[in-house]
Amino acid sequence: MAAPSASRFRARSQSVPDMVKLELNDEDDTLENTAPRVSKHQHQHLLYPGLKSAGKRKRDDSPNSKTDRPPAVDASFTKSTSRPYAPPNRPKVQRAPIARKFVVNTRMTSRPAEAYIEYNPLNMYKRSDLATLVYTIDLVKQCVQAIKTGHDRERKFSVLRRRLHQMEFYDFIEDILIVKSKLLEDQGFPAIFDDPNFPFDLRADALLLFRRWATRQWDPHLLRGIVTKMGTNSKEKVFSTKSLDKNYSLKVPASYHGEGDLVNGQWWPLQICTIRDGAHGLAEGGIYGQVAQGAYSIILSGGGYADIDEGDTIQYCGTSGEEDKPTAFTERMLESFRLKKSVRVLRSAGLAGKHSNYRPVKGIRYDGIYDVTGYELLDKGTSMYRFTLVRCLGQDPIRYQGEEIRPTEEELRAYSKIERYLKPSG
Repeated sequence: MAAPSASRFRARSQSVPDMVKLELNDEDDTLENTAPRVSKHQHQHLLYPGLKSAGKRKRDDSPNSKTDRPPAVDASFTKSTSRPYAPPNRPKVQRAPIARKFVVNTRMTSRPAEAYIEYNPLNMYKRSDLATLVYTIDLVKQCVQAIKTGHDRERKFSVLRRRLHQMEFYDFIEDILIVKSKLLEDQGFPAIFDDPNFPFDLRADALLLFRRWATRQWDPHLLRGIVTKMGTNSKEKVFSTKSLDKNYSLKVPASYHGEGDLVNGQWWPLQICTIRDGAHGLAEGGIYGQVAQGAYSIILSGGGYADIDEGDTIQYCGTSGEEDKPTAFTERMLESFRLKKSVRVLRSAGLAGKHSNYRPVKGIRYDGIYDVTGYELLDKGTSMYRFTLVRCLGQDPIRYQGEEIRPTEEELRAYSKIERYLKPSG
């Protein structure tokens, strides 16, 4: 199937009303942390139902599909009579009062955030910067020629691939350079993602850059739009929080079905960044949706759930509720099944290796659209359901290995430079 034209990929650039400020504590939201689903029963507190194994009570599309045989219970989870499939509730700990708190600058770019937003047609530019961008078009032409002749294709693709990965972190991009380089015109990025002869990951990476630069999203900072604060409490313990910047104008809403303007393999260092870009809608929850609409997105993150990740097929658990009363988040997944609504699937590095070979080495990665094809009741007492999700056909492969892997070396290197600000000592 021929790739769509460039005009179809003019991305949304919308400003939305300020959302409720979300703050994360690094003690609960480190890079490798899981994305626990939030239980309504726990009033939005984190919950980690510890599921390891269970028999199945299957239900398919047939309304008459029933079974009276209860699922098998792992003996290690029968010790708690009230929550056999979950660890005991965490005791409430009274935190020491905050002694001081201040904003931390995690930016490693040569210009401040404002410089990437302000428009000035008279801005001066360096000829070397323009030459750097124009050289990318030369690389594209070399790849097109290699495709025609069949000579040295893979090496040409590798050079262009590395260049696209580096371009995500160019900190000198502005209007005049975009116009003069002609990267957004037919001979630039569209020449890559419109041509099915290019490798799928090159097309995806070129499309991602096209959408960002076409909507003037030039800030390469991984934590753009995120405010990081650090401080100490009365016991001199250091802590940090992250929140969405209420003045960030490029936030994208996540309340939609499908992939929107996301690109297969798109990566973020922290879950709060997925909120900024409209991939997921919760800073600490794994299931995001709305009543009567079903789930929009889920994050596969382990955390003690009985999830099974086989790449194109996933067994994904809801949250622990009460007898005959599924949680609101489980209800969203049930609605997705009934309404036949597909959901976005993101994978977290929090997945233990034994549970998934598809997880990113760090952060969170978008891996495509999945259909909810069925579910099973694991435990009636806590209304614990497990859902079967199947990856929709026609999508590019999951980018978990090979040259196409995400995060890229450049992404990991860029994040390592600011990671020390996110893991306070003390």
